[in-house]
Amino acid sequence: MFFSVAGSHSQIRGDKHSHTVTPEGVLWGQLPHSYQLSRRTEPRADYKPSINQVVPVHLTELCLPLVMRAFAISLFSLFCCCSVLCDVRSRPRSRPTGPRGRNDTALQTNLLESPCKGKPLDFVLVIDSSRSVRPHDYEKVKTFITNILRFLDVGPDAMRVGLLQYGSVVQNEFSLKTFHRKADMERAVRDMVHLASGTMTGLALQYTMNVAFSEAEGARPLHQHIPRIAMVVTDGRPQDTVEEAAARARQAGIQIFAIGVGRVDMSTLRAIGSEPHSEHVYLVANFSQIQTLTSVFQSKLCGGANLCSVVNHRCEHICVSTPTSYVCRCRKGYVLNPDGKTCRGIDQCALGTHGCEHECVNTGDSFVCRCHKGYRLNPDGKTCKKIDQCALGTHGCEHKCVNTGDSFVCRCHRGYTLNPDGKTCKKIDQCALGTHGCEHECVNTEDSFVCRCRKGYTLNPDGKTCKSVDVCSTVSHGCEHLCVSTPDSYICKCREGYTLAEDRKSCKKLECRDGALDLVFVIDGSKSLGPANFQLVKQFVIGIVDALDVSPAATRVGLLQYSTKVRAEFTLGQLSSGEDVREAVSRVQYMGRGSMTGSALRHMFEFSFSAKEGARPDARRICIVFTDGRSQDDVSKWATKAQESGITVYAVGVGKAIEEELREIASAPDDKHLFYAEDFSLMGQITDKLKSRICKERPSNEDLCKCEHMVSFQSQATEQLRMLSQRLEAVTKRLEMLENRLGHN
Repeated sequence: MFFSVAGSHSQIRGDKHSHTVTPEGVLWGQLPHSYQLSRRTEPRADYKPSINQVVPVHLTELCLPLVMRAFAISLFSLFCCCSVLCDVRSRPRSRPTGPRGRNDTALQTNLLESPCKGKPLDFVLVIDSSRSVRPHDYEKVKTFITNILRFLDVGPDAMRVGLLQYGSVVQNEFSLKTFHRKADMERAVRDMVHLASGTMTGLALQYTMNVAFSEAEGARPLHQHIPRIAMVVTDGRPQDTVEEAAARARQAGIQIFAIGVGRVDMSTLRAIGSEPHSEHVYLVANFSQIQTLTSVFQSKLCGGANLCSVVNHRCEHICVSTPTSYVCRCRKGYVLNPDGKTCRGIDQCALGTHGCEHECVNTGDSFVCRCHKGYRLNPDGKTCKKIDQCALGTHGCEHKCVNTGDSFVCRCHRGYTLNPDGKTCKKIDQCALGTHGCEHECVNTEDSFVCRCRKGYTLNPDGKTCKSVDVCSTVSHGCEHLCVSTPDSYICKCREGYTLAEDRKSCKKLECRDGALDLVFVIDGSKSLGPANFQLVKQFVIGIVDALDVSPAATRVGLLQYSTKVRAEFTLGQLSSGEDVREAVSRVQYMGRGSMTGSALRHMFEFSFSAKEGARPDARRICIVFTDGRSQDDVSKWATKAQESGITVYAVGVGKAIEEELREIASAPDDKHLFYAEDFSLMGQITDKLKSRICKERPSNEDLCKCEHMVSFQSQATEQLRMLSQRLEAVTKRLEMLENRLGHN
């Protein structure tokens, strides 16, 4: 039998007879097997399809044309046919016999639980979630997906189902391997959130082929010949190209069904769907009508259909096929309306027998009583009593608890005000009222307030504003050369050519006036320092330089700053005076990124002490490395290379610097070359100790003969001999390897 819809007429065809009916709309596509929807002509570009509907047909209607024809042949045949038909229709349903004698409930359960048995396939739904899909239409799409899931035989060895939605991006809701139960899939569908963005259909098709149908996401291998089916639902024109992506997907063995809703361009749907288009491309007028396609896809995906699956039964909950027709049923807690199609919930509360004192709330198939806010249910489950919130002892009020209609509030004793937590109380803060006018600090008194100034400032006669105090002019500072006021105190400084002594008051002449010295600073410019502390590091460098005789013939100074990169601020050969160095240091800009100390040590070793950058072969070579944290790369390799090349390395760590890392950087012994301070305010102590180490006078010839110097010389000589022995051993091994190779050749 063939069922077609074209224009405004549909026909049910037998072998030689037809019965014409008038459906409410057009479906462009084809039903499988004995029920088929087809179109007579191509729809116009401006054509808007109406609801897709398959008209229900009873067996009595199907028999009528056959009976009429049989009447022309034999009156006796007509009598027999009608007798059999009447016997079928009048047979009592309550007492069926034989293998088909199951009641409607059993038939319904069988249809819903396993209508697709023995039909393994991999099935992915691709849903348009663009902003043109309105929220209530989006819910209809979710209902359509749920209806599709319900007739599938889901399982690892049966049907595997995946779901993705797309807008400007593709969002995978669940893959072919995620769920093995329909209940879990339906829960995931209910939890879907509307993307409400663009319409990248081509991107979604590409994702479907490359990811959704990959074996990693649960698709079965191609050699198993499990069908791969994709259903694409869209309501508008894509913002990208779909032709190439769809063609590649089809070539990869994916069968694509294209469902268009509303004003979708038919050429786009044809470009997406597989051939023949009459069986793979569908167009409905709106999202309300998309539900009519459920039975179509049950037939296509399951390879067979009962009457409920091929007619537009319009049952709101459940359709149950009968031998001659179908009936609508409702889920538990609902009853069928007089129209025989829709269902309404049983309103237990409306029956008036609930006995609830305050509120009755319907549940799925019963009801519960609830109380108004501020009341709680009595043990009888019906009546309510007022809750004394304060008497519960859980209010947490510091002073007083006062019950309100349905809750409580906290109050404070006189002279106090409630804190923002609504629980505790505090004395009324006159300063917090914001009318005091104090420039620096306001201090509450018993019934008023007074203004105070921060350290280093004094209160003006107006009692409100403050002025800075020149500490050096008001105290006996004891500075030998210069006294400099700070906001909170003062510091002593020395004139050029002198350095501050250990007592931080007196000054002494610089000691680094003899011999050539090449000094390179390697300073940490990572973001963990912050701009303020980086300025203190620059002052630290200047403090060391002030103790040196900077000139081309005496001390030469270079500076590297490192973060994720290494930057030479100036080299040993660039600047010729201490003033030039101070000005160059003050101009250094803070990097403020990562901390690659190992890279900085490598740059120092390979370039900073080269003749090209101003290093001298007869000068002492000293490197001062400053860091405030752990390096993001290895430091030991290049620190060791620098030390072995004759460079004395001092390691200065502050704050979160790692002691183990500082020991790897510093030359031996650690107690003479490693310095650490807990915070930047203590760096001045490191400056003095470091200057003392660097500027220590060279030992005299007489001192060189002392035992301790002889021991030091012997140790150095022994270490050099050990290194030479290691190198000789390595060369010997290489020669042996070459001899062995030559022997084999």
